[in-house]
Amino acid sequence: MSKRFCFLLGLVLGITLLSGCSNTLKASLGSEFTLSVGQNARIASGYMEIKFIAVTEDSRCPKNVQCIQAGKVSCDVEITKDGVKSHILLTQTGLTNNSNKYTYQNYTIAFEVSPYPEAGKEIASRDYRLSLTINKSTE
Repeated sequence: MSKRFCFLLGLVLGITLLSGCSNTLKASLGSEFTLSVGQNARIASGYMEIKFIAVTEDSRCPKNVQCIQAGKVSCDVEITKDGVKSHILLTQTGLTNNSNKYTYQNYTIAFEVSPYPEAGKEIASRDYRLSLTINKSTE
């Protein structure tokens, strides 16, 4: 009897822990949310899901370094809308504070990639964050 109880208790605890490990955020149109590489968000009011696949390039000029070019950072993102998956590349120019925007169907995606590179420090894939705000276009 006690072996069965221990087994059931372990099973319940395991299921409880795994159910809390969802990699999907819940987000809303017009509200900023942040994804790490491999994470996705479901935007309920837009019937869309967006996943941060990877940083495909980061050639931004590091802080406090003089460069000939500002460089850029590009992120591979997968958007699922109405059951159709699309890959887009969100690209942000280095050394700028300008708003970065991308138009996807009838949505505007404002985004920012962090952290910003520093001289002599490598950014691990797991450390990148993609902050997004998705709005319905007003056209």
